[in-house]
Amino acid sequence: MKTEEMLSVPSEAVDVRVDKWSTPVLNDENRLKLATFATNMRGSVTLANVEGKVLGSWEESLRLAQHADRIGFDAVIPVQRWRGFGGQFNLSDRSFEPFTWATALLARTQRIQAFATVQVPIIHPVMAAKMAVTADHVSGGRFGINVVAGWFPEEFAMFGLTQREHQARYAYADEWTTLLKRLWTEDAGFDFEGEYVKAVDAFSDPHPLQDPYPVIMNAGTSGPGREFAATHSDLIFASLQDMATAQRQIAEIKQQALTSHGREVRVFGRVHIVCRPTEQEAQQYFRWVHRDNADVAAIEKLLAGVSANSDSFDVDPEEHAKTIERLAAGRGAMTIVGTPEQVVASLLELTNAGLDGVAISWVDYDEGLQQMEDDILPLMVQAGLRRLCSIERNTECH
Repeated sequence: MKTEEMLSVPSEAVDVRVDKWSTPVLNDENRLKLATFATNMRGSVTLANVEGKVLGSWEESLRLAQHADRIGFDAVIPVQRWRGFGGQFNLSDRSFEPFTWATALLARTQRIQAFATVQVPIIHPVMAAKMAVTADHVSGGRFGINVVAGWFPEEFAMFGLTQREHQARYAYADEWTTLLKRLWTEDAGFDFEGEYVKAVDAFSDPHPLQDPYPVIMNAGTSGPGREFAATHSDLIFASLQDMATAQRQIAEIKQQALTSHGREVRVFGRVHIVCRPTEQEAQQYFRWVHRDNADVAAIEKLLAGVSANSDSFDVDPEEHAKTIERLAAGRGAMTIVGTPEQVVASLLELTNAGLDGVAISWVDYDEGLQQMEDDILPLMVQAGLRRLCSIERNTECH
């Protein structure tokens, strides 16, 4: 190599930082953010063995993510699941690991953010920090992490772990996330000595592209879960029960973060959409899937598990049948059933109640995304909820 050529070779990598508040889920581009939820798991969050369900193949995951990316969705959010809930079909038994899944999707998409959901007792923060940074660099700063404390004891047993009591889970998550953020932002090695998490001379290089670090989300809406969000999260999943209580729940979550930590937290909800040309058709299909074909044995096991091990899902013993149906339809998500106009009216009502985004599930994601592209997104634009129409056409709707 010639001397002048040698002098032109960079002496070290140069990382171009990205303001995380410019990323799709946090920027001001669209009033209501849209994400797909749980496409990395067989059956997704519909506990009914019907045609069109998520099968859990890589080709399917990629197809759905690219469709969502093409029509302007803001994020894809997976679950971290290690085993199914049994029942007749054991639909949750097959799934992809979220960090590697998200990284692969980020390499094959253009705009959308991909999250990795992590049960914090299973992966040490030093490992998680490095995996997250890899995904962030692969994507040019489009990675996000969904921090969950975990609630399924049988999954922890697979790793030789015992489920902690509820308060301790979030104390662990607090230490875990504190160390994670330090690894992402500090240049020199340091020791970390927590009650639960320890690290000696810890450091991580490179740092994330997102400045100061990637978007953090969590899904715990119990008291400790909300406090964790107020301390660490940019986004929190609220377990919204119905329209009547949504505004109060959303306001309480945002106010707690602002009052206790002076931080702005965005609030997302999970919604399960069944859309048809007429309301009657939508209701009939909803009942056929979520009542007539529900895997009741699996739902009963799930219900027993969340009742015993999670404070983020309210169970009313007097409404057992409705609870079974609700778990069959998105595993506790708020259901929106009706015509495209009715779907958009519900989304507008949630937005006016203070909701910043929705993570959507459908029975059939290919069908649901096509309905969004053809019928629902144009109405959302008219309602002032969305502006960006298609990354493929690189156009904005006004």
